Amino acid sequence: MLCPRIGRRRVIAASVILLAVLFDPLVVFGQEGEMPAAAAEESSGGFDTSFLKLMVTSTGPIGVVLLLMSFYLVALVVWMYFEYRRGVAIPERLTRDLNTQLMQRQYSTAFEIVNSDRSFLARVLSAGVRKLPNGQPAALRSMQMVNDDVTMEMEHRTAYLATVGTLGPLIGLFGTVYGMIIAFRAMSAEGQPEASLLAGGISTALFATLLGIGVAIPAITFYAIFRNRIARLSLEVELAAESLLEQFASGVRSPHPLAVAPSTGAMPMPPPSSPNPPRTPLGGPPPSRDD
Repeated sequence: MLCPRIGRRRVIAASVILLAVLFDPLVVFGQEGEMPAAAAEESSGGFDTSFLKLMVTSTGPIGVVLLLMSFYLVALVVWMYFEYRRGVAIPERLTRDLNTQLMQRQYSTAFEIVNSDRSFLARVLSAGVRKLPNGQPAALRSMQMVNDDVTMEMEHRTAYLATVGTLGPLIGLFGTVYGMIIAFRAMSAEGQPEASLLAGGISTALFATLLGIGVAIPAITFYAIFRNRIARLSLEVELAAESLLEQFASGVRSPHPLAVAPSTGAMPMPPPSSPNPPRTPLGGPPPSRDD
């Protein structure tokens, strides 16, 4: 996880509130005046005007599946809203503590702070600091790899939004076809077709279409929003990590090239031979073996 886990109660409560606002027109628009219960029942002909209840009873199992998908969608959006923020990816407390320790040249303490944090910035910076003894280019490559890995992990979660946005209209279309079959069966019955069956089939088709589109539109919208937010967070983390890595670099000693040569599999080169031929103590060339 990129930050401490958001409480499940908060996510569930926010999901219920949002769904109540979305699906209950009495909450969204309100009523200008209160009608007496008897007058309201008489004006509606005894028909239950609860939009959510009417939707479930009209669509049946298909509507239940779409409503469950909408609950999952809202919970996922709420979780991503709290999780994919700059304050979570780049905690202000972390950057403040690191700058304080690095200004005091307390590099070991600064590395312990980075290593104990699980934020996006800390994971990227920790990988780079570990590779600093091998040189700054190696540290930058390591940070880029971790940045890509965390970014891909975040983007995988947004794929669930795309899945909901793709399946919603398909399930709604399935309900539409099912409702039209019911309506045509009522019309094909001998004698006068029952209006209740005909209206029930049409109601099932329309409500299934409405639910499928109603689930897909916000899913695709939030998918695009969070993908753009993740790309922006990835860039900001990269810039912040490179800035902090430069401060760490002054406190990390690079090993001698001959000390790291065996680890890379390369053998150290022998010292070059002297270009001048050997001389005798008197300055002349050494005697040959023939002499």
